[in-house]
Amino acid sequence: MFSPDGRWIAYQSDESKGYGVYVSAFPDKHGKQQISTHTGYPAWSRNGQELFFWQYEAPEKQLMVTSYQERGDSFVSDKPHVWSGRVPVFFPVTKFYDPAPDGKSIVALMRDDAPEEPHNRVIFLLNFFDELRRRVPFNAN
Repeated sequence: MFSPDGRWIAYQSDESKGYGVYVSAFPDKHGKQQISTHTGYPAWSRNGQELFFWQYEAPEKQLMVTSYQERGDSFVSDKPHVWSGRVPVFFPVTKFYDPAPDGKSIVALMRDDAPEEPHNRVIFLLNFFDELRRRVPFNAN
């Protein structure tokens, strides 16, 4: 998955005898950096400051996040920490969540048999502003 600015690729690989998340420059100039072990499914925040990934091999499945900075041609990440332990894994879909632009919330596919409240439908609202005008008439004086 490409970073918002297109300079980096985040991916999961088992090249270190266990899945891990890696970041590599694009095009490959300076090798790669392992961000974490026993993790997968990376997703960039759109603000260009965080990388999310799912830690699915831990006793507790957790959504992790690391802040990062670009220093010249180098990718420098902080120590990953837990963002949430409440996001269920939705296999076999590899991209089952996406961070909001501000990094404060996510949208995720939920299994319909999850123990929480049922999430068995997706609602698409088309022509949102037309519907908003219909429901809340605006009168500019």
